[in-house]
Amino acid sequence: MIEIKQTPEGKPLIMSSVSDFCGSMGYCELRINHYLKGIKPPQTQITIEGTKSHEKEEVYEKEHFTFEPVTKEGLKDLTKDIEFAREGLFTRYQRELSFGYEKLSLLLYGRADKVMRSKGTLIVEDSKYPASKDKYLVKYEPFDDQKLQTLLYLNSTYSESGSLKENDCFDISCEKKAWIINIKDKATLESIKIFQGFQTIEAEHFLEAKITRFALLAIGKLAPEHLNNAKKCRSCRFTDCPYVFP
Repeated sequence: MIEIKQTPEGKPLIMSSVSDFCGSMGYCELRINHYLKGIKPPQTQITIEGTKSHEKEEVYEKEHFTFEPVTKEGLKDLTKDIEFAREGLFTRYQRELSFGYEKLSLLLYGRADKVMRSKGTLIVEDSKYPASKDKYLVKYEPFDDQKLQTLLYLNSTYSESGSLKENDCFDISCEKKAWIINIKDKATLESIKIFQGFQTIEAEHFLEAKITRFALLAIGKLAPEHLNNAKKCRSCRFTDCPYVFP
């Protein structure tokens, strides 16, 4: 869901889950109006099976691995490798934006699949369990919504409790940031294709542009653009959208 509230100072506050942000800015901007109205599409069998696969991975990790508690000192010590349990961290991304005389806040919240730091590099890994692996075998880059998701997680603060309060969240010190998008077989949980890379200046600009446009779309300063892709449009689950290909 996407909500627009007000801060104590009277500024607009746009709140969105990471998944709804990525679905809007990585798939189709017309989804923003649906989310603002509280309309969510029905779950598909693929989504249900993907959730089950995530749960299987979480259970397997709990049964086979034990993670050392991470201290405040450990978060700051770049010489110390750290790793959090799968789906053990909630994320909080907040920005203050200005458009001329208008100021607003943006808060995006989510839950990362896997967060760790190795040799000074903060790494976020996100797992996907598609219905078909064929389209990934010929791809050299992840889809925009997948990359947006990992970039947001990399640039967030974190919480083990799920609290969205700023004081309840913490930073993870790092020298570099890297993302991994792991495409897996939903039955065996084995990797089909792994996309990975460091957070570059180009990636930062990509994220910044998406965030700015999202905020302007949410407050009605810009009109959403249709994705103009018949295949993607037909597979969209928002059946009441006025832009539907025949």
